[in-house]
Amino acid sequence: MNPYLMDILSQPQFLRIAVQAWQPSQLQKIQKDLQSGRVDRIVITGMGASYNAAYPAMLLLSCLPVPVQLVNAAELVHYLPDIITERTMLWVNSQSGRSAELLTLFNRLSTQKHAGILACVNDDDSPTTLAADTFFHIQAGTESTVSTKTYVNTLAINLLIANCLAGSPIRDLTVDLLHVADQMEGYLQDWDAQVARMREILGEFNVLTLLGRGPSMAAVWNGALVSKEAAKFPLEGMNSADFRHGPLELVRPGFTAVIYTGAARTSRLNYNLAADIQRYGGRAVLLSRESDGKLPLFPLITGAESTLPIAEIVAAQVLSFILAERMGVEVGKFYHSGKVTTIE
Repeated sequence: MNPYLMDILSQPQFLRIAVQAWQPSQLQKIQKDLQSGRVDRIVITGMGASYNAAYPAMLLLSCLPVPVQLVNAAELVHYLPDIITERTMLWVNSQSGRSAELLTLFNRLSTQKHAGILACVNDDDSPTTLAADTFFHIQAGTESTVSTKTYVNTLAINLLIANCLAGSPIRDLTVDLLHVADQMEGYLQDWDAQVARMREILGEFNVLTLLGRGPSMAAVWNGALVSKEAAKFPLEGMNSADFRHGPLELVRPGFTAVIYTGAARTSRLNYNLAADIQRYGGRAVLLSRESDGKLPLFPLITGAESTLPIAEIVAAQVLSFILAERMGVEVGKFYHSGKVTTIE
């Protein structure tokens, strides 16, 4: 079996392991530091899939009385180092814990005061793990190619941490995450049928764009990344609102937008955009748990809205196989890079 597909199919198993192993007690010191004022800012950082996976958690943390920023690790190192102060808690996501940008960052932090490092990593012996004051192993096992299990588990652990720091009920989210793992397992057992269904729904296209809002931006950005990395297809992922500010001019026959309808608070806006794309001569395919009865729909895994970003990335993984077929490449195979980026 293709190694990339093997990793995709094993996602439910490793998601369960991560959720069941997670210990909220590890966050007690950070909670006390937030309450006492020792921490007055949280900066979340990572690269690629590790960065994308943090976005839903960052949105959840907006309720905190301190600012929370999500910053690309390379930009943090070279252009924004001064946002890290002696009262900044740095939250680092990294699958390997060995990315080049993070090594540069930790070298800088060895002489720069900060309030502590929280790390979510898949390697308990990495430089990131060793630099961390608080460490969460994402429990994704060995991953062969493009980020799949590591992305899903990073996203899940980030959501658990964010809910805990925000004072939200953790038990509810834990139940939701285990439920979505069960739903994902059933969904993936019918993998060939899911690929065939999306292939039929997509049809022919000349230009393809992936759109969404809010927490769905994690899947938009990572879906575009996966399509480039696994399928070698130049898929652009954009915020739906940004798409209206100019790129709407792309719409014509041969243009297809794949749109995550997303969270309830903005789903109607995404439905409206899809309808406008159809009206202007393009095609819109919805990625959603519910149909509007009018537009083509590729159904997502069912579950609570809290787990929607996990359901959404599975659809992007299905899409990557269709785009790899179109490009005539072996899906998930690296040609120029690898699992760990060691050069800035």
